Amino acid sequence: MQDPVQYIAVQAPDGQVLGYAWADYTAGTLNWAQRAANGVEGTRLGKEWSDKVEEVRKQGLPLAGALTELARSGGTGPPVGASGPEAVEALVFTVTEADHRRLLAQLDHANTEAWRELAEAYAVLTDDDRNVRWGGGEKSASGAIQMPYPIYSEPLWRVVAGLWGIGAVTPEYRWSVHPPPTLPPTGRLHPADAVRAATFLGNAERISEGTVDEAVRSGLLDAMVVALLEQHAAPCAPAAGARQADPVPQGAPLLCRFCGGFPAAHVTFHAHRGLLIALRFRRQEGPMCATCGLGVYRELTTQTLWQGWWSPFSLFLFAPFTLIRNLVAVGTVKKLRVSAPGRQGRQVDPGVPIHRRPLAYVALVPVLWVLFMSVTGLVSGR
Repeated sequence: MQDPVQYIAVQAPDGQVLGYAWADYTAGTLNWAQRAANGVEGTRLGKEWSDKVEEVRKQGLPLAGALTELARSGGTGPPVGASGPEAVEALVFTVTEADHRRLLAQLDHANTEAWRELAEAYAVLTDDDRNVRWGGGEKSASGAIQMPYPIYSEPLWRVVAGLWGIGAVTPEYRWSVHPPPTLPPTGRLHPADAVRAATFLGNAERISEGTVDEAVRSGLLDAMVVALLEQHAAPCAPAAGARQADPVPQGAPLLCRFCGGFPAAHVTFHAHRGLLIALRFRRQEGPMCATCGLGVYRELTTQTLWQGWWSPFSLFLFAPFTLIRNLVAVGTVKKLRVSAPGRQGRQVDPGVPIHRRPLAYVALVPVLWVLFMSVTGLVSGR
């Protein structure tokens, strides 16, 4: 039995699916369905195909013959059966990895100044800066009431303006044909979804004032900026066609892995536990801000000072080496400017300095024991 609907997928020369020419045998209609995720060029080519479908429709061919005629064009395949119009509609709104890559290619990774500006503006943004006041509502002498309007703080608008600088507000995303972006339950956005959100935010605010305020209150703005900065800093190959100077952008701002704060440095801290029958090693690695880095250093170093001495190898090799490596790493984070916490998570509590932690002084036990044995050996050898 023939499927109630058949369609052919139409591709652009670069492989992007433009849309679907489809026939509804039940309704006796020939239709064109444009993919919603198309960019500028895809939309233009899709309009050409819409006109082509209209021309074939006017020829009055049987539906099967009309699809066969359209399938003779380049960039198409043979007709495929579908259960109904809703199946074609589902294809129209499907988002592919190619769609993600096209949007990520709009990010101007070579403009390190614009990325640094966005990162710095976001790092110093406070809760007070996010508090949007509203004006308007006053009645004029003529009786007209002024429409309410948001009053954004300068630091908040600095972050929003930074989205244009990095290329995140792009015509490649047809924001007006999609529903407004929302924050998923995880609280994190795919980088391409961050571009979609930034494009919506940058354009919708001009039409419907208060869009930025809603994004701030929902957490969408924070998730969007964090996703974009993390994508820029990630050591991965650029998307196809991306305007990127190097595989790993030089000067890319690192965000703290714990709180999302800026500036941050990539460091590794270690802890060692040495027992007579087992040796254990632990490490925390990644970009850290000055506050979180200091907290990790103090925690892991304290663990080593009271747990790292209870085997011969640990006493003379692993524990001392671990402490030295941590001292080198903490020197790196101490050189960083202390930043405001980011919005990715809570900062690591640095706690009290190591010399004020009683457990750290457990390290004196093996040290005193070694000294005692050394002195005893010297005395007995006389």
